[in-house]
Order: sequence, then structure tokens, then C-alpha cells
Amino acid sequence: MPKQSHSARHEQEARGEALEAYLLEHVPDLREYKAAQHRAFIQIEQDALARHPDATPDDTAAAEAAEAALPSRKRTEVQLRRSFAPLASHLPSEAKRSRKRFMQRHQRAWNRANPSPLTWELERALTADFMKTYAL
Repeated sequence: MPKQSHSARHEQEARGEALEAYLLEHVPDLREYKAAQHRAFIQIEQDALARHPDATPDDTAAAEAAEAALPSRKRTEVQLRRSFAPLASHLPSEAKRSRKRFMQRHQRAWNRANPSPLTWELERALTADFMKTYAL
């Protein structure tokens, strides 16, 4: 697929922004819904950071000392995670994965509990109206 020129990309972005403004204008409560969703998602992200913080150098040193006390046979990261979950918590990738899982789970739960006023059918109809009105 050929790359889009700068002007085509800019035009597409402008059209997307205009469509977003059109939807906000024509769907009652959409602006409030998006604001509430934004506030909720920020709170979820803060909760995730509090619950699954990045490891400090002290945490890493303690985990490495605990690992050193283990038998000398080689353990893979998967085995550590399965058998020694507290030891794997110092792995930066594990903290990121845990945070991401927490955030996605809670964001999906929020979205299920608070359905959007913009249904798929309504969005499709309004997009078609927008395209007809502005001849795009």
C-alpha cells in the first residue's frame, strides 16, 4: 500500500476531527459520556500504578537475593512466574503486563456498566449524513 502524502494525511485527520465534532453535536449526552469515561479511565490508570508499581532498586535486590538462595538449576521466567510469583514481581515486563491487564479488565467493566449513547447504528447513520452534507 503506497504511503499517503502529507496533504492527504492532513486532510484525512481534518475530516476525522470534523466528523467527531459533528457526532458530539448530534448525539445527546455523548460529550458528558466521553468526559465521564476519561475521568474513570484516568482513575483506573492511577489505581493500576498504585497496585502494580514499578520495582524499586531495593525490590530488585531483594528478589535477586531470594533467587540466589534457590537451587542452582536453571529456572526460566515462566517457571519463576508460575512457581515463585513474588520473585517475578521485580521483572519490569511483569509489572507492565500486570498493570495493563488490570487497566483493560476495569476499563471493559466500566464500558459494560456504562453503555455509550452512540450506538453502532446511530454512528453509521450520522456518518452517512455527515458525508452527504459535506460531500466528502
